[in-house]
Amino acid sequence: MNHSFHNIHPSFKLNGFLYSEFTDRSSHKEFLSDKSEVLDFIESWLNNSPFISLQTSGSTGVPKKILAEKSAMVSSAKKTGERFNLKSGNNALLCLPLSFVAGKMMVVRALVLGLDLYITKPSRSPLKNLSKSFDFVAMTPYQLEKSIEFLNRVNCLIVGGSPVGEAIKKRLENNTSGVYETYGMTETLSHVAIKNISLGEKEFVALPGITFSINNGFLEINAPFLSKSPIITNDLINLVSSTAFEWLGRAGLTINSGGIKHSPEKIEKTLSKHYAIPFIICGLPDEQLGEKIVLVFENKIPSMPELAFKKLNSYEKPKEIFALNSFNRKHGKINRKNIQNRLIKDLHEGN
Repeated sequence: MNHSFHNIHPSFKLNGFLYSEFTDRSSHKEFLSDKSEVLDFIESWLNNSPFISLQTSGSTGVPKKILAEKSAMVSSAKKTGERFNLKSGNNALLCLPLSFVAGKMMVVRALVLGLDLYITKPSRSPLKNLSKSFDFVAMTPYQLEKSIEFLNRVNCLIVGGSPVGEAIKKRLENNTSGVYETYGMTETLSHVAIKNISLGEKEFVALPGITFSINNGFLEINAPFLSKSPIITNDLINLVSSTAFEWLGRAGLTINSGGIKHSPEKIEKTLSKHYAIPFIICGLPDEQLGEKIVLVFENKIPSMPELAFKKLNSYEKPKEIFALNSFNRKHGKINRKNIQNRLIKDLHEGN
């Protein structure tokens, strides 16, 4: 059975070594101790199954497993290569967990495009202890925030998993040229649209061969290489053209307060210009309003947080402010549901 995904690019390397050198794992035991997961994934890539099992993050709902076609993953990798002008022999860094699609797709891009893939354990600041420069890196917003001082070592950085805060964007503008926020999900096998946040771009622009439409306010993705029918999302958008949109928020997170629906992300975007520490907006049960808008900080409440409320309309202003010692994160993404549940439990126990 000969599938096109069996053909690993002859230039593909792991940490500077050609992949063919790893066929005998015993000779590279020490080097491979933290890389066996990557080799296991490559072996599953090379088997006769046309599918790879992917796990969704569960940040907006129940985590679920989906089967992705390897041929679609190859197409996605090629589109990324085309968009960012990646060439065989370019250095790439894997600093995301392999348990989710973003990590797997970094490996697939290296396999398909012939990149030299360096592997480092996922951490807050993956570039900190590395002396190398990289042509291509993918990170979460949290990793980006902790890596700003090292970005001169990266030619092209893509950031995804959750929205990049306004305060981080401000720090990036004019300091670097190649940081892109991506839009995508497990079902789209990583990103289908990007915007250059180093240049202050506001709209997501489609990758080659992808178009967008709007259905009842929600984004629809038309990507023939991924799916014969449109992929319907629960993302609220402003459609600029068939290849560009402005992201407004996720319907699944909507707070219905007194009959008025609010997007937490929209409120967070306004407030994030004023707070330098992690925070979220969420809804808590309220007898009068049904749900009330609350502001939750990680670790401590900054001094005079209400000053930032001037930028919000009267309906958007948080009714209460909380602080939790630490936020639960899933692979760098703040776990909103966990924070909301902890607050509800604390309030319930306090009554």
